[in-house]
Amino acid sequence: MRSFLVSVAVVVCAAMSGTAQAAPPFEYDRELGDVARATLRQAVSDDPGFARADVKRVYIRCYLDKRSFERAFERRFGLSASRVIAYYAGGADVHLRDGTCDNVRSFLGGRHTVYTAGAYAILLHEALHRQGVQDERITTCLANDAVRWGTEWLGFDETKALRARNLALTFTRLFSPASYRMGKPNCLLLGRRTDWTDHR
Repeated sequence: MRSFLVSVAVVVCAAMSGTAQAAPPFEYDRELGDVARATLRQAVSDDPGFARADVKRVYIRCYLDKRSFERAFERRFGLSASRVIAYYAGGADVHLRDGTCDNVRSFLGGRHTVYTAGAYAILLHEALHRQGVQDERITTCLANDAVRWGTEWLGFDETKALRARNLALTFTRLFSPASYRMGKPNCLLLGRRTDWTDHR
């Protein structure tokens, strides 16, 4: 009987250690997914043909550290992730670096800087890909514009919302590849004339 109990204990310990090793290198952040979805709803002007349910749910994977994010990206695409901040690879999941998630959370808490507004726009950019918007330049512009509407939805006044949008545009100008950038006047015009739903 004693040898049987020892065998069972060994099997249980082996199973537990196997489970610990299989833990995913990310955590889902439900709040960020809900914020992305709500922001995209707010960014659509009064269109009688648009229903709130038309915004697809987004699941945000916040990677636990730099190495886990880069390893997952490189395994999936076979390319270096050194210049990648976030990505969408189909399905309902959006993949964000740990620092990007932290910066979005900081933005939601009221700290509006170039980096936190840029992170919020990145979250929205990848959520827009989930909705079917594909062109990178248009997606980036629409995400930056949506920062304004999301900031107002979060309870900040119009002045702070416009400033947050401008900070996101600054982040894009400073750090995004040329193929993702659109001049501010053209982006603002696109935002006035169209909704993201027109670009799916």
